[in-house]
Amino acid sequence: MADEKIPAEQKPRRLAEAIFENLDEGITVADCSVPDMPLIFVNKSFEKLTGYPADEVIGRNCRFLHREERDQPGLSKVRSCLREGSSCTVVLRNFRRDGSLFYNELHLSPIYDANGNIAYYIGIQRDVTERKYAEEALWTLNDDLIQANRRLNEVNERLNELLYVAAHDLKSPLTSILLSLEILQQKVGRMSTREQRRYIRQLHTVTRHMRDIVIDLLEARRVDSDSADLQLEPISIALMMRTVLRFYRDMARAKGVSLKLTVSPKTPDACADRNAVLVVIDNLVSNAVKYSPRGGRVHVRVGKRDGRIRLEVADNGPGIRAEDMPELFGRFVKLGAEPTGGEHSTGLGLYIVKNYVEMMNGAVWAESGEGRGATFIVELPRAK
Repeated sequence: MADEKIPAEQKPRRLAEAIFENLDEGITVADCSVPDMPLIFVNKSFEKLTGYPADEVIGRNCRFLHREERDQPGLSKVRSCLREGSSCTVVLRNFRRDGSLFYNELHLSPIYDANGNIAYYIGIQRDVTERKYAEEALWTLNDDLIQANRRLNEVNERLNELLYVAAHDLKSPLTSILLSLEILQQKVGRMSTREQRRYIRQLHTVTRHMRDIVIDLLEARRVDSDSADLQLEPISIALMMRTVLRFYRDMARAKGVSLKLTVSPKTPDACADRNAVLVVIDNLVSNAVKYSPRGGRVHVRVGKRDGRIRLEVADNGPGIRAEDMPELFGRFVKLGAEPTGGEHSTGLGLYIVKNYVEMMNGAVWAESGEGRGATFIVELPRAK
């Protein structure tokens, strides 16, 4: 057989060469015992990868692949690797025999002789040109997306500013119109016809809805821009809750909804901002009345729990679906359940609540289930 004619000491080398020849990766072996580390072996895959036949490269240093690009960052790593006698993997800009560019992923490893000295360096080369171009295209796309997102944020900021200015300018006239309609309702009384009273009520409802939208937009702007200058001081949550419930008594009565307030004895004051607490309570009670069915009930409880002041607003409305819970306190979020009396919502109320509560070092969450009503819980620090 052919193998029997090969001297025993040459068989390992012939076996290694046969393995290298059948690899898909380009293989080079450089002789470290000779100055300039010339190549002593290249396989067929290297010839196919670079276009250079073996007889043109044996005896030469492989820097011919770099041509004029001798200052690549990868080459600095290669030189350092050779000085230290270590291994490394780099991607280099190399050139084929016909001058065409390709990206070469090169892995270098030392081979030691019997005395422990580095005798050879083996190089494993892979064409990663397509991968490199794909990465560059991805980075370009990412840069484009960043620029587009920056421009979108600038446009969004201008729109928010315009919306804020419009809302600010609308607040005063809407409040004046609302007060005038309330006075008109009191003055005309029985003197007006049923149809006239109905028109006044409708106008009052629409105007109040517009004012609520304006107020929500202004409050959302405050918490978004961190312009809310909160003054933390001792606040009686129970007293403020009684004030808010009086305001919603007529709205609840019109729907047949009962309002109940339970205050634990000797409940201490909370350390909070008066206006922020008013906004929080107003939004929670408003939502509870909106989502309560006709003949329903809203139960508000004020007390203390684990050294914090606890406020609970519970209703027996449609509840909150489990899939809606993660988005509950989001901006402009409108969930699956609809107000039971056709009331309107901006989708900003709970977003404002969460931000104000957290700005007062408190916490807010909801406990609910579809068809089981909802309970919103707010905990605020106790005043010292």
